[in-house]
Amino acid sequence: MPVQIPGVTIKLAPWSSDIGRMIKLAITLILCAVAAAIVPAGASALTLDPDGFRLQSSSMTVAQSAGSAVVTIERNDTSSEAQIRYETLPGSAVRGQDYQPVKGMLDFAQGQSSASFSIPIVDHQTPEPPKTLGIALFSPYLLGMGSPSAAVLTITGGTLPPVLRNPVNPLDLSATPPTTNPLSGAQPFVDWKYGLSAIQQRRWRHSHPRAAGMLGVIASQPGVQRFGNWSGRDPGLQVAQFLDRAAVEQPGTVPELATYYLVEAKRIHPQCRHYSDAGWRQAAFHRWMQSLAQGIGNYRAIMFLEMDSLITVGCLSRHGVEVRMAELRDAINILSHLPRVVVYLDAGAADAVPARETARLLRRAGVSEIQGFFLNSTHFDWTSREIRYGEEISRMTGGKHFVVNTSENGHGPLVPRNRVKYGNELHCNPRGRGLGPKPTFDTGYPNVDAFAWIATPGKSGGTCGSGDPPGGDYWPAMALGLVRRADFAVR
Repeated sequence: MPVQIPGVTIKLAPWSSDIGRMIKLAITLILCAVAAAIVPAGASALTLDPDGFRLQSSSMTVAQSAGSAVVTIERNDTSSEAQIRYETLPGSAVRGQDYQPVKGMLDFAQGQSSASFSIPIVDHQTPEPPKTLGIALFSPYLLGMGSPSAAVLTITGGTLPPVLRNPVNPLDLSATPPTTNPLSGAQPFVDWKYGLSAIQQRRWRHSHPRAAGMLGVIASQPGVQRFGNWSGRDPGLQVAQFLDRAAVEQPGTVPELATYYLVEAKRIHPQCRHYSDAGWRQAAFHRWMQSLAQGIGNYRAIMFLEMDSLITVGCLSRHGVEVRMAELRDAINILSHLPRVVVYLDAGAADAVPARETARLLRRAGVSEIQGFFLNSTHFDWTSREIRYGEEISRMTGGKHFVVNTSENGHGPLVPRNRVKYGNELHCNPRGRGLGPKPTFDTGYPNVDAFAWIATPGKSGGTCGSGDPPGGDYWPAMALGLVRRADFAVR
């Protein structure tokens, strides 16, 4: 939103992070305060007028459930008629999703000392982290501007109410799942707005229509929103904003989330680096997970917990393994208190760790307290082989159900010539791969709750080959290759 001062227009570039939005809000409020202090032509001074227009406070709070925030403007000098303009400014709260923006003018009659306007607040009916927006006064007429002329409004989401979790229908679907699969009958959220392939599809709609059509194969499928160290120390607001948007854009759907905090999204293969988790990190992870849970609140969600967390324990010292198990038990304990979340813990892949060892680690981590585990999240193994592997683990974990990542395994793994040096498969942008079975909650296998695209098709695994973009960057050429070589059959 441009900030206008007589003769000057200042445009602030969009910021993607929550910290960036807060900085933008602070800068905008300062600029608006400066603009508001400039009185109309003919006025005698540019200084703040102690009798002029002012807000009641520079800091305001409203509960999400209130429906609206009432903002009062005051003045001391009531000797004549006067006017003042106001508007809302962007912050961490999302306009149209958390509140309805307003901009207008208030007329003050002679003798009138105060007047109010309202900002509509959207009630999501679920506890959420606090969110902010700005309020600014500008263009006073026949009177100067007092202080404060700008304010920050905080929307509070309240605390988590005591909602009973239904173990038979944990997602609180309109109809109880007819099987032991809690996802049965759920409608997954498809991110047509910010999904990476969806964004690229829109960019290419006119310039490369054929390629755009191919990317639609990926864009039309439900993906998984990841959160990790890159989400900052307090991911709750980001999670809440994502779940808010899903609820607004596609009511009744179930978003899928994943965390990748403990391993920091780094590929440690083929060379195993031995390290131990420190106690300070355990405490940091606890705070991070609590924030994440607060952001989820009462929303429905499927959680794929801590990708690569068990498959990498061979790179930990004995103490490091103990810490890792404690971290996972802590995360499971926190998430298990959420009323409408189904949790699966990462269990690696069939070509990495023997099923007996994986089952032992799952039991130590507390898999008995959640729905089950997921497989193949950072590998490209055949779906049928992962199902057999999962069934072995299930028998050793009390019949736990599982999910298989099928986002890029249509042609199975790329096996290196030198397995001693590179391991059983190449994980970093292996050439010649294709999309695997499409996401579904109806797999045809009683213990397999879902096939899911937990890894994002087209996202680079790192600069492991000539011309490969950095890890995490979207790579359209790779996405197109996955579509061309797609094989949606279970093989």
